[in-house]
Amino acid sequence: MWHTLPVTVNGYTYDARYSDEAYRDVLRPLLERLADLQAVASGRTVAFFAGPPAAGKSTVALLLELLSRDVPGCEVQAVGLDGFHHYNAYLRSHTIVRDGTEMPLAAIKGAPESFDVEKFARAVTLLHEDATVPWPVYDRRIHDPRENAVQVTAPIVVVEGNYLLLAEEPWASLAPLADYTVFLSADEADLRERAVTRKAKGGISRAEAEAHYDRTDGPNIRRALEHSRAADFTMRLASDGDLRPVPAV
Repeated sequence: MWHTLPVTVNGYTYDARYSDEAYRDVLRPLLERLADLQAVASGRTVAFFAGPPAAGKSTVALLLELLSRDVPGCEVQAVGLDGFHHYNAYLRSHTIVRDGTEMPLAAIKGAPESFDVEKFARAVTLLHEDATVPWPVYDRRIHDPRENAVQVTAPIVVVEGNYLLLAEEPWASLAPLADYTVFLSADEADLRERAVTRKAKGGISRAEAEAHYDRTDGPNIRRALEHSRAADFTMRLASDGDLRPVPAV
């Protein structure tokens, strides 16, 4: 049986769905593990929830926040990495060399290099130290971060983002800041279709969306899939949109 819950992602509210099996095998066990960690923690529990673009991490993170209300000792608040994008002014004024060509960071916005990792590390450090922490969000109306948009107060925080488990510096240095790590995987072909469809819904043609995938989303997806370190808990997005557990190796 499928269930739905209303979630708001990037300003859009829609019904997120999950199956009985996903709740039993993925969502509930993960929430119970976070509750167990919090029960013996001296402060806040911070979980990093990583995975490639278009996998649906924001939706799953919000489902965890909503479903945590039914799990004793598990009050979850979900926040994202996207508010730590460098501002557009910075991206336009700083460059990177790709394939022998120097280009502005704005040309690869959304890639790991377009995030302010030092600022993010400071914010996560505060999560471990302060009861209330202001958190930025990415505002798609202005296409820039908006500071202090959310106040983080919950004892368990799930931070979702594409590159939180990337085994490259400076991302790899974030490892000590996470009490628990989660990865959402999927087949690249499914992610391609999700990314292209999502982009086309924004008002561009299918051909333009496919070109954008080849130029931007595709390299970022492969980087997250192929260069992330192992997580404590791994789930998989199936082709039917349901979540499946991935057995530990």
